Amino acid sequence: MLTIHAFPSSPRGFKVLSFANHIAIPYEFKLVDLTKGEQTQPGYVAINPNKRMPSLTDGNFTLWESNAILVYLATLKPDAGFLPADPKGHADVLRWMFWESCSFDPACAILIFENFVKGFFGRGAPDPAEVEKGTAQFNKFAGVLDAHLNGRKWVCGDSLTIADFSLAAPLTMTEGGKLPVEPFGEIKRWYAQMAALPAWAKTAAMAARPTA
Repeated sequence: MLTIHAFPSSPRGFKVLSFANHIAIPYEFKLVDLTKGEQTQPGYVAINPNKRMPSLTDGNFTLWESNAILVYLATLKPDAGFLPADPKGHADVLRWMFWESCSFDPACAILIFENFVKGFFGRGAPDPAEVEKGTAQFNKFAGVLDAHLNGRKWVCGDSLTIADFSLAAPLTMTEGGKLPVEPFGEIKRWYAQMAALPAWAKTAAMAARPTA
């Protein structure tokens, strides 16, 4: 049985769950409650020694890193086209997912941490220097994505791919993280399409539900 271990409120957990919900693949959901430090418990560390989530288990196979999990899920339904089979299309999707991991996500993460996480966990007020740094990085990389989206329905053209799920996930924290998306009209247009997906709403409901 395929199992996804995640905290839905986290963008990295959200991306995996939203795609799994979109392709309607059967899976068992196991909450890794970051607010209770469950990612550091021995049972979970045996699955992911990085003490992070999400993780996926499928029989004896264990996988971590959210974008790697997206690739794996897409390969389970190859005819759906979320990871193109042709070399150029395949590489294009992976290019944007690597960029998300190395550039866009870290920029968003600074602002999310300073403007939301610190307050949520009682770690003090945002550091103005870090907020300035995060804002500059966000504007830099959002500008790249915004320009790329001009004239394109989705990140890699006319078809929805796992690159869209990867890149849109950090934007679930736009309000809490005070991500400055307002100047980026193409990103707002594209993200509205993602937010309109039934799977996006389903995953948002998972993130909003109370935990015991």
